[in-house]
This record gives sequence, structure tokens and C-alpha cells, in this order.
Amino acid sequence: MKLMDFFHTLKIRPWLVWGLGSIFALYTFLLQGSPSVMIPQLMKTYQIDVIKIGVLTSSFFYTYIIMQIPAGILVDLWGPRRILKVSFLLCSITVGWFAFSHYFWEGQVSRMVMGITTSPAIICAFCLGSRWFKPALFTLIVALTEFLALSGGVIGEGGLAKAVVTFGWRETMLGVAVAGLLLTFLSLFIIHDFPDHDQPLHDGTSFKEAMKATRKSFIKILSIKPLWLNGIYAGFVFAIFPAFAALWGIPYFENRYKISVDLSALVASTFFIGGCIGTLTLGWMSVYITKRRPIMIWGTLIAFVLSLSIIYVPHIPLPMMFVLMLLFGFFSSSYALCFALADTYVSHKNKGVAMGFTNMLCIAFGAPIFQPLIGFLLKWSTECEPINRLKIYTNHDYTIALSVLPISLLIALILSFFIKEDQQSLASP
Repeated sequence: MKLMDFFHTLKIRPWLVWGLGSIFALYTFLLQGSPSVMIPQLMKTYQIDVIKIGVLTSSFFYTYIIMQIPAGILVDLWGPRRILKVSFLLCSITVGWFAFSHYFWEGQVSRMVMGITTSPAIICAFCLGSRWFKPALFTLIVALTEFLALSGGVIGEGGLAKAVVTFGWRETMLGVAVAGLLLTFLSLFIIHDFPDHDQPLHDGTSFKEAMKATRKSFIKILSIKPLWLNGIYAGFVFAIFPAFAALWGIPYFENRYKISVDLSALVASTFFIGGCIGTLTLGWMSVYITKRRPIMIWGTLIAFVLSLSIIYVPHIPLPMMFVLMLLFGFFSSSYALCFALADTYVSHKNKGVAMGFTNMLCIAFGAPIFQPLIGFLLKWSTECEPINRLKIYTNHDYTIALSVLPISLLIALILSFFIKEDQQSLASP
């Protein structure tokens, strides 16, 4: 008891509460890309081909996207502390199931359940930051949260890959499950909904009345045009992360420079490193610069120019491409400011739904739409005959297929001029 009293007096307590909530977001990003580092092992275990591996990976995203708004509603109703405890306890058990699975249907269903149970993670992190810190620091908290989340992608590609080689994929995923259980256990003592109390299960109203009020608030939130515009902008910018850096950038650089898969993956991952640096920079700038739209406009404009250079300019030396990808990721991180803007569009009681809605739009384009679209365009544009039943794609084919990226950024750039600021509490009850 004395230890808990001492913890409550710590000045860094807000950072510990938000920090643990953000680590759950990191854990989520780690799980999203985990199959990419164990593809041969999963194909052998489940006796499946590359098409079903794609189905296995995407199973996570579809349930994750669908659950964003329901997760936001639950966070608003019952608070981030309860939601994190329950969801990540179930998630850890599910990861353990995945580690011991032997059939494809088990792997697919467990991945879908992972998407459901991790869906509240980043919403809870944002809500905890909003409740535990002054409004002036919220943009910094958003940037730091996105930094930690993107770090989960880096750890997933690097750390898990090494662990899979050293210990095996089952042992690695079992370790991930144990880590989830430890995080859940820590949340019991560290995470609280507010600095001075936890959110009550109800405020004297019945569950039916609470759901009715939530439904009315949600309908009002859907009527906020700036929230839609803000989220769609984020979606078109963030789409570059899963569509290019996490998938198609690897075969593109392998084909363009005739280099190994490992080296091309290193070039692609430089984009994530740039994104991490960019979110940290945005957090630092937010302390001194309160206007977000100019940063979003310039960031998107420069990212658009860089995408044109990376795709269309020939004979770029490989070392220079590393620099361009780093800068590309850095300026693409402007999408993170959309969560800070979403916070200003709604009242305190509706922040969970607003964050879930914004996050849903943010991830709606990249993995579900742009990943298969680029693959379709690649297949459509090729004129080469298959060699040993394998399609051989040229630089020209990739140039046509990857044109989706600058088009996406151009749309985002146009939208950024119409994004509004200082619209506090448009959804007030």
C-alpha cells in the first residue's frame, strides 16, 4: 500500500500512465506485421501458398478497421483502464493460441481475434494523454504515441525476424504472448482513467440509456465535416506506410537496383525510421507552434515531390535513395497531426469515438485498398511473358503501379487546404 501511495505522488506519473498505454499501441503494430518475418515457416506449418499468406496477414486489418468505432464507443463508456485490461488479456491468450496452432483456419481466426482485441490500443493511448496532460501538450503526446507505434513496426521487422531465426516462430510468438500478459498485469497498478479517479461504470443511468446517449453523440460526430476531411487526409498520407514501405517498396528496390531482399528491405525500412524522427520533430514543434495546418500542407507537399523523385527519376545512386527514403518518411509523418486536430473537434465525452473514427479513416486506404491495387496495376501493366510460370516485372511496370503513391499524396495536399482548426467541441451534447 505504501508503494502505491508513493507511486501516486510521483511527478512522472502521467508519463508512466500514458507511456504504458502507448506501449500497448507498439504491441499492436508489432502484431500487425509479425507474419511477414515468418512466411516460410507458416507456409510449411499450414501447408499453404503465398496467396493464403496474404489472406492470413490481412485478416488482422479487416477486423481491426471494423472495430475502431465500436472500440471508441466502449472507451467513452467504460474508460481506457477497463478496456485495456480486458482486451489485452484476451489478445495475449489469442497470441498463445496462434503460437500453438497447426491448421490454417486456426491461424486466420486467431489473427482476426487479434485485430478485434488490439483495436482499442491507440484510442486508449490518445484518451489517456488527453486526460492526464494539459491541452497544450496534446499534440506532443500524439506525436510521441505515433513514434512508439511506428517503432513497433521496426521492432516487428527486425527484432522478431532475429528471434524467429534463433528460437523458431512458435517460441517467438509464445514470448510475445507472455509479454502481453506482463503488460496487462502492469496496467492493473499503473493505468488509471483520470489523475484523481477512475471512470465509473455508470453515472446513475442504465446501460440502455447510456447506449442511447452514445448513439446520439455518434450520429452527431458523423455530421462533423471537418472530422471527415481530417481523417481522409490522414488516410491518403498514412497509406504510404503499409502500401509502399511495408510491402511493395521491397520488391521495387530489389528490381530497380538488382540487390538482395535483405538490402532492399533495409532501404524500405528507412522510411519508417524517417517517420519515427518526423513524429518526434512534430512533437517538439508543437510546443512552440500552435498552428497545425501549415505544417500539414508543407509536409505533404514535400512528401509529394519526394515520391515523384523516388519513382520517376532514373539513375539515383543507392546511398542517395537511402537519404530520399528517410526524408520521405520524415515528411509523411504529418498525418499524425490529424489526431491532435480531431481532439479539438469534439467534446470531452466523445474523444474515444472521434479517435476511433479518425484512426479508422487513417488505416482504411493503405493495407485494404492500395496494397492489392498496386499488385493489380503491376499485373495489368506487364507485357513480359512468364518465365518458368513466374511473372518478371520491369522497372516500367513498377513505375506505372506505384503511381498510386504520388496521386494519393496529391489528393491529400488538396484536402489539406480545406482542413479547419480551432473547432473546439463541435459535437458537444
